[in-house]
Amino acid sequence: MWNVCACTGEATSLTLHKYVEEFPGLIHFIYVDRTTGRFLAPDMADCVDMLSQDTVRTMVSRCFALTREGYSAATWRRGALHTCSVLWWERRGTSVRPAKPPHPAAVRALPPPGDLRGAFYRQLTELAFPNDTQGVTIKELICVHLGLLPATTAVQQARRLAHTVHELAGDNPAVAADLL
Repeated sequence: MWNVCACTGEATSLTLHKYVEEFPGLIHFIYVDRTTGRFLAPDMADCVDMLSQDTVRTMVSRCFALTREGYSAATWRRGALHTCSVLWWERRGTSVRPAKPPHPAAVRALPPPGDLRGAFYRQLTELAFPNDTQGVTIKELICVHLGLLPATTAVQQARRLAHTVHELAGDNPAVAADLL
């Protein structure tokens, strides 16, 4: 079971057993549309034997720290877990890159990230697309794999998962993860 949630606290359960088979080693993911405050994540009950809520919180905190340092993508290992995190922008369902990425010092000066509709992501978008934020949304995907998985495989799966999640979340299934 997977949950689609919004800031209002509403949740809709979905069964995605066919997707789990497509992503060997994937035990958890969090997809966040930072503009609308919607997220999609597996039910923690499905992976409680492999992943604790504290571990997920630690991974999300590390993603916040890396984003605050100016990184839009990262992979790292912690024991048997391999995490892949990516942040990207879209305009009307199509991936866009800033003409000039925000300077890391300017990103560090923003308020800390952390809430679904926070000022950090809004201001980050304004830094990335000065005077042209019309229709720009910011998305984030965090994938957690179990076992010895090469970083390239984790990134490829994150890219495919981003496309799958776009379809599931009702977003335009455009080339969202082409920034990976």
